[in-house]
Amino acid sequence: MRTIYMLFFAVAAGLLFLGNSSGAGAVQNADRTGGPLANGYCGNCHTAGAFNPTMTLEILQNGNAVTAYQAGASYTMRITVNAGAGAQVYGFQAVALLPGNVQAGSFAATAGTQVTELNNREYTEHSQRSNSNVFEIPWTAPATSQGEVKFYAASVAANNAAGSGGDGAVFLTNPVVLTEEVVATRDLPELATHLRVFPNPVADQLHLNLAVEATGVAKVALYNNLGQPLWQQTATLVVGNNTLAYDLSHLPAGHYVLEVSNGQQASRTVVLKK
Repeated sequence: MRTIYMLFFAVAAGLLFLGNSSGAGAVQNADRTGGPLANGYCGNCHTAGAFNPTMTLEILQNGNAVTAYQAGASYTMRITVNAGAGAQVYGFQAVALLPGNVQAGSFAATAGTQVTELNNREYTEHSQRSNSNVFEIPWTAPATSQGEVKFYAASVAANNAAGSGGDGAVFLTNPVVLTEEVVATRDLPELATHLRVFPNPVADQLHLNLAVEATGVAKVALYNNLGQPLWQQTATLVVGNNTLAYDLSHLPAGHYVLEVSNGQQASRTVVLKK
């Protein structure tokens, strides 16, 4: 009987070890970032208070830290966990939120990380224990202007033993905030090497044909003659020719400006509605 108990304990410890090797979202279906939607933080389980960890979170573009974002632009979120002697492996969980605590932009998984969806929001977190104390995660800003973005995150510094005992955890007491950078698109270089709309004048269905030199997400927006946006949508453009179609049958007759932009480049043309 004692042998059975010992075997059960070994199996349970092994399962706990495996569970803790992945993020709280994937294992516990829980937000442990310490943010406004969180039920605590990583210290809920990693309770020993060891290693006195600290953490920083930066948003980088071309290797430089930024404090504002451009709609649809690509960035890197860098989380650095610093801990005392004895810490051997590290983990994290983070989320980006807009006003109203809705998801801001999107994360991409990298080696050793994963994107977990909780309550219609994306969380980026480790998928296995990391020997590195630095995590770099691709983040794409919201495709359209939606206000400031707040990043919430928590991290773990662990001793690499089975279970969560003997570890330390930390979370950001204040979120990292990116304000929205408003870009004067008329001052941007051309996005399209070729841009044509047809038919023009148009009665209902407008077709847009454009050629670009790089794949990416762009914002397609229509403005009236006062410069006021009437609608905007996102489109994924591929290298070379792209053809898009939009229904303008609901618009009154007049002159409009159609603009395609990606935050760094923009192209526009006049549309006549009959």
